[in-house]
Amino acid sequence: MILLRQGNSEHAVEMFPRFRARCCRVGVAFLVGMQALAAMMGRAADAGPLVQPPSKWVVPRSFERPAADDAADPSQDYRWLLSDRQINAQNDEQFVHQARQILSAAGVQFASHIAINYDPTCESLSFHWARLWRGANKLDRLDLSKLHVSPAGLDTDELLFSSEKTAFLMLDDVRVGDIVDYAYTIEGANPALAGKFSDSVRLQFSQSVDRDVTRLIWPSSRRLYIKNHITDIQPITSRKSNIVEYIWDVPHAAGLRLEPPTPVWYDPYPWVQLSEFRNWSDVNRWALRLFTTTNPPSPELKLKINEWKQLPEPADRVLAALRFVQEEVRYLGMQDGPASYEPAQPSVVFARRFGDCKDKSLLLVTVLRALKIEAFPVLVNDRRRQELAELQPSPTDFDYVVVQVNLGGQSYWLDTKPTYARGVLAQRFWPAYGWGLTVSPGVTALTPIPPCPVQPRTTVREFLNIGGLNERSTVKIVTLAEGPDADALRERFANTPREDIERDNLNAYAKIYPFMSRTEPLLFGDDDQQNQIETTEFYAIEKMWVRQPDEQLPHSRVYCVSLADDLVKPAESSRTMPLGVRHPVHQIFHAVVSVTTVWPIPASTTTIENPAFSFQRLVNVAGGRLLLDYEFRSLSDAVAPEAVPAYVRDLDSATDALGYTVIGLW
Repeated sequence: MILLRQGNSEHAVEMFPRFRARCCRVGVAFLVGMQALAAMMGRAADAGPLVQPPSKWVVPRSFERPAADDAADPSQDYRWLLSDRQINAQNDEQFVHQARQILSAAGVQFASHIAINYDPTCESLSFHWARLWRGANKLDRLDLSKLHVSPAGLDTDELLFSSEKTAFLMLDDVRVGDIVDYAYTIEGANPALAGKFSDSVRLQFSQSVDRDVTRLIWPSSRRLYIKNHITDIQPITSRKSNIVEYIWDVPHAAGLRLEPPTPVWYDPYPWVQLSEFRNWSDVNRWALRLFTTTNPPSPELKLKINEWKQLPEPADRVLAALRFVQEEVRYLGMQDGPASYEPAQPSVVFARRFGDCKDKSLLLVTVLRALKIEAFPVLVNDRRRQELAELQPSPTDFDYVVVQVNLGGQSYWLDTKPTYARGVLAQRFWPAYGWGLTVSPGVTALTPIPPCPVQPRTTVREFLNIGGLNERSTVKIVTLAEGPDADALRERFANTPREDIERDNLNAYAKIYPFMSRTEPLLFGDDDQQNQIETTEFYAIEKMWVRQPDEQLPHSRVYCVSLADDLVKPAESSRTMPLGVRHPVHQIFHAVVSVTTVWPIPASTTTIENPAFSFQRLVNVAGGRLLLDYEFRSLSDAVAPEAVPAYVRDLDSATDALGYTVIGLW
């Protein structure tokens, strides 16, 4: 779920982003259908924005105009002068006042409109003013005829349909130097939170803000829990009759730009968490209300459950139900108001054959319980992962739902989304979530989720027959993908034409062997019980031997292509933030090279140990054949800033070892 910070698109922060769809393909007919659904939903919640004064509880704030000699940051196209957000928790109102100065022509292009996101199914939007300050002149720009409200729509990357709309107010005649000054209020709250409050205060952004203020009006009869993250800033607190006022006032908040790529869990911005939930027991009770269904299964669903009951083993029943939910119930989320938290009824999801993670998880849990198998929904955070335990308990701490299955003394955390996951129960993979909240009566704490024993591994075996000086060479390449690597490869073959895969693979090898060609079609084998995929490719290589003008003897180079993508250096090694790297990764390469009339080849071992990865190359000769064995294994998803230079040096050393040169004796 995307929570808006500071009420405007420039300050929208993906604190708790939705789980990313992996390689989803959306057809034209599907999009047309979703557009029609969006239009229907837009008509169902068609109350447009209003123009009216702010509520009386709002405290007006002014901003200081930059002095003539106040040099602007040349890297910025506009400058934030004020970001003022005032929250009335008792009335479910958020007032926002923002002012920014246009600094360049690009700033005119990108900052001369106002964009506000809101959900008309549970929220209303009111504009208070929109004006330009040009010198001493105040120019009114609040013209509702220039207001465009986008219809509810579909995020095609994540396959999540949302009732959220964006109100675009286009401003006329905006010039460099103008100050865009506007204010609005969003009233309402998501009813799925059952009247409980949860929000956050951001104290720093990617761009500097001359003054950043957040004011919270809180009813003194209710308990508020405040937790700081990466900051010691405390609010100014005052009590007035039956309310408590909190003010976070940050002058000259310096901007902080990310240094991509960073780890998925990394958030360097100081922020304050606000929650009405005291502990995880409170959150669990909230979740139980949403994930408990009293409706009996529909006749159609009951018939399917009875069919699965006939399977001989409990593990077989789990797999049958899991594969049905993964493969027959497509992933599509209806994120309108309460549905952003509350799952649809299992019989509804079964009948319509679509749902998001919470819908599909509740369906699977319901089915497994009917099969007398212990199963629970588990709320996780796919982004924060281990850091989830550091947060103040709140429903907004989570962004995904998986299913915990307890069977035969083992626990499995099953993801209902992947369409192409295969393997017996013991072969199923789950990411390193770290912590989760098991939705079950009596739960009072987060559940530690252990690392998955199933890890990705890809083994490439290359059988290379190097011909004579002017002869053709041949190579057979056998790739075995296991675990999550098999899932990814299965998805690629399911969604990509075979000829495209053959062309892409050939082009990857041709970067090293320019005169390479395919001699036979690619062979594909899928062992879905062990979750292993094997492909076999056949190539011919002309001009394998090369002799440079200054060389007496020709040489031929054997190269480990499969590891190259995991040894890519970052663009910059001087960093202040951790470097995010792909993890977990396990790549094995074994080459058997048949070659005659070459310079004697000595055995050797190259080992590189880095806190982020391990690399090894073994060179041997057996039976007149050159044997090359490579292994790369990632050890972490992040490299500390101070460790990046050494990491880059070790990457360079490993990259240099990917190729091996043999010398001919012609």
